[in-house]
Amino acid sequence: MTNGVPDYLTTLRDALVSSRRTREPIAAANLPEPRNDVDAYAVQRAVADEFGWFAARPTAWKVGASSRSATPNAAPLPARGVHESPATFARGTFNRILIEGEVAFRLQSALSADVDADDTQVISAAIGELVVTIEVVDPRYRDYESTSPTLRLADQGMHGALVIGTGIPWRGVLEWDTLVARVRRDGEVVRETRGGHPLGNLLFMLPWLARHSAAFGMPLRDGDVITAGTWTGVFEAFPGQTIDVEFPDVGRASARFD
Repeated sequence: MTNGVPDYLTTLRDALVSSRRTREPIAAANLPEPRNDVDAYAVQRAVADEFGWFAARPTAWKVGASSRSATPNAAPLPARGVHESPATFARGTFNRILIEGEVAFRLQSALSADVDADDTQVISAAIGELVVTIEVVDPRYRDYESTSPTLRLADQGMHGALVIGTGIPWRGVLEWDTLVARVRRDGEVVRETRGGHPLGNLLFMLPWLARHSAAFGMPLRDGDVITAGTWTGVFEAFPGQTIDVEFPDVGRASARFD
């Protein structure tokens, strides 16, 4: 093991670091694959340490799960990639501009690693606001469509940037099954969903994230933003375009790609 990374994954770590420095995509087919989430997190952390992303505690996270019964996965988000809406990104910032329309929780108090998953009152009381976010997915892998979940996790969940828009105070309940999400490209609606998130009520992932973040020495605190997966699917945007994501019952976010 080298700097916390299993020896069989040092090639993957080095390739991800190099890709971020040069902004050149890499071929996943030529790289070793993490055997489990623990090893993927070791690579994720090593890449972050290489760039000094978390010398200070991160204040934004992405979390997701393949199903309500599956173990979630997560990545802390570098502060340099978290922007308030409207955001503008220079040409060449990303390898690819893959858009996800999401809603996120903004905490108003710390969420303890000891919180019980069934204690919805405690979980809900820690949330201050629900906000609309745009996640820019920016894979280092040229062939990311065929990559495994652990390879994606090692690449910070393929995170590129997070744009945080407007929102509403959290009242403890939301009609998750009927929540409308609308995406506009240069003003034209290109996608609209109703109840588009496959996991429904997303509160169930917060206790897991509280334990996960605390184990990494990054406990959840007031003001932290936690985005929890796409409601709109993933679609590609290109330089010169402006993307607006709106959840009419919640708020909106905007990103311009020069």
